Amino acid sequence: MQTQQALPTAAVDRTRRITFLEGARGVAAFMVLAQHLIADQYPGYRAWSHDWVDLGRVGVVAFFLVSGYVIPLSLAGQSLRAFAVRRFFRLYPVYWLAFALYLLADPGALGGAGAPVVLLNVAMLHGLVGALSILPPAWTLSIELLFYVQSAAAKAIRLLDTAVYAGYGWLALYLLLCVGEMTTGRDLPTTLPMLLFVAALGHALHLRDARGHRAWQGLLAAGAVAVPAGAYVGVDGGGEWPPFTYSASFLAGLALFGGFYVARRHRFGRTLVLLGAISYAVYLIHPIVMAVTERLTWLPDGWAVVAVDVAATTGIGWLVHRLLELPSIGVGRRLSRTRRSGEPAATPAATPAAAAPVAPAAGNVSSV
Repeated sequence: MQTQQALPTAAVDRTRRITFLEGARGVAAFMVLAQHLIADQYPGYRAWSHDWVDLGRVGVVAFFLVSGYVIPLSLAGQSLRAFAVRRFFRLYPVYWLAFALYLLADPGALGGAGAPVVLLNVAMLHGLVGALSILPPAWTLSIELLFYVQSAAAKAIRLLDTAVYAGYGWLALYLLLCVGEMTTGRDLPTTLPMLLFVAALGHALHLRDARGHRAWQGLLAAGAVAVPAGAYVGVDGGGEWPPFTYSASFLAGLALFGGFYVARRHRFGRTLVLLGAISYAVYLIHPIVMAVTERLTWLPDGWAVVAVDVAATTGIGWLVHRLLELPSIGVGRRLSRTRRSGEPAATPAATPAAAAPVAPAAGNVSSV
């Protein structure tokens, strides 16, 4: 397969099969950004997206499909120690910087949170227990960590491929929580098992490409029926996510990723791949930029704010990627360079440079 000229980012891989993931990530990240910016400036659009399709929710589904595809691919060529070290250095340094900057930009973000909640946020575990997400979009990173643990545990017992069937278990838990919302009238964390199901579907697509595995067919059919059905049964008792919006956004996220997947044999432009490379930084930085521009009283509301926020978020995201994310990734690779005895050497296809962390959309666990 002909290779692409490498760009100066860690997220660019030399195979077309992997660059399609970067394209999906780049588009998904900027859909999240667009949703938050436009909804903040235009109440009419905010009402429309509430009733029909939320671009942020479309993006988050695509992100977790990418994650589901990438993580088993990475684990297949890495020791568990190397995987843990590299994941840590990909996720935490940028997150900690964004966390600190957000507190500076919005000192009220703590909202009276006590030390345990702050520590859970620093550890990136708050999303697993439904604690306040001080940096608004960061709750989904906890779900990412849970998927990492599930995948690593499956590899440890030599069942990494079999772990794809955990998707059915997560889907069943999602439906159970939906029924619980209907019967109790309380918001339950339906998004956690739903997104883990989505990651399993991404894993199944990786197995399709790697070994012709057909698990993706059953998972896709089950999810396309069960997730919308659960939305109408009881997702979000508080009413923030109407069933149609929840269902349409989920299906549109599958379609977004599916479009890139179908085109995976084609080349993707350098700009689109670069947007994928900076997507994690963009995801974490954009609430900070929004908090700052809200204080610029001289800036006209509307498209002027949107344009400034997009330009600033893109530029700052690129700087964070180049000055912190890439060096941190390099540290992780150096620290994990030594292979365990008996660990097979990683092949280029098994350890893609594109296996950067997925950047999910902002939200609240119980309201998705």
